[in-house]
Amino acid sequence: MKKVLTLLLMLLLITGCSKIKDNSFDNIIDSILYQDTKLANNNFDGYKFYLPRGLKVYNKNDSNIEIKDSNNTYYLYVDMISYYYKTKKDHDDDTSIFYSKSLNYNNKNGYIDISKIDNKYFIEVMYNYAKIECYVLESNLYDAFTNICYILSTISYNDSTIKYRLNDEEFKSTGEEFDIFKSKKNSDNFLEWIEQYDKYDESKNNKTKDQDIIETEED
Repeated sequence: MKKVLTLLLMLLLITGCSKIKDNSFDNIIDSILYQDTKLANNNFDGYKFYLPRGLKVYNKNDSNIEIKDSNNTYYLYVDMISYYYKTKKDHDDDTSIFYSKSLNYNNKNGYIDISKIDNKYFIEVMYNYAKIECYVLESNLYDAFTNICYILSTISYNDSTIKYRLNDEEFKSTGEEFDIFKSKKNSDNFLEWIEQYDKYDESKNNKTKDQDIIETEED
């Protein structure tokens, strides 16, 4: 039975996510995010992950990666320093927003905060020392959330590479610029930030055809 479930998960990863959007968030978390999947087709310094079909890496700045599909832009932040030192912070579930949940599976922790702003949803998912943010229309909400869970479920780290990079002062200072443990919904300028995010995302989407896709090493 376990082999059958594994094969089904791999099939979903390869063929896409269109049939999952009718499931609840909890079902997606249990069936995708909380799976020990070893697939990887994007390999960077210190970490690797799997992108389902239809998603591509468009920009990379150290541990910050911009990923796109036909509808959405996903911003991935990987905190290798917190991973190396096994930093942990508690998350308080917020019943006042659309969806909020703390994550804890197989010694991997994180949280989900989804805030509704007008007719859009701001998704924040932090899991296993990586975080993805995405700002989407309601029609794209479940597909985007599913893609995020696929990516974060496959994040894995190379301890020896990270240890070597910790000797680089520039790397350490860059890694501390973004706090993946802090939900943006708690910031004082959240709505102002969302407005800028929306303008930036729309502008980037208009230029998608002119951008070069970053070639990554497949395992």
